[in-house]
Amino acid sequence: MSQPEAKKRTDLKKTTGCIVDVVTRESLEFQYNPDEITDEKSTDFATIKVPGMSHPRYQYVSGEARKIAFKLVLFKGPVKQKVAWLQSLLYPQHEKTMLKNAPHKVLFFLGDLYPGVTCIVRQVRSRYFHMFDRDSLLPQHAEVDLTLEEIVSKSVSYTEVRR
Repeated sequence: MSQPEAKKRTDLKKTTGCIVDVVTRESLEFQYNPDEITDEKSTDFATIKVPGMSHPRYQYVSGEARKIAFKLVLFKGPVKQKVAWLQSLLYPQHEKTMLKNAPHKVLFFLGDLYPGVTCIVRQVRSRYFHMFDRDSLLPQHAEVDLTLEEIVSKSVSYTEVRR
């Protein structure tokens, strides 16, 4: 993505969602923004059973990954190529028989709600619908369920979440 395109992307992120590959800078702009997003975070506690107590005690262990899940609708155009691009974000890069790089991280943009969240793609589930090209049978309509997991470089405090 060139500099002018990157600046343009900053303006578009307010109204149009997208996913950007942080390595290649390739992006997929959403044809339609998701109607619904699930943003899930949980924590892990060790359960300590104390003989004679009516309830267990709990010891905080760590937080689980923050998961962001939503459905993309693709209609007309290069539907198969867009689905393949999303699926490629699940695969590592190899050089001959050796692993060269893990799957690429992505940035998720959707207005002020997700202003460039660094994630890995955990799942891509696609469904192709009744509209197929008459000559090639390539899909013209697909729904893609995406699950992303946020990547953070340091532990996040509850005060940061409340901002």
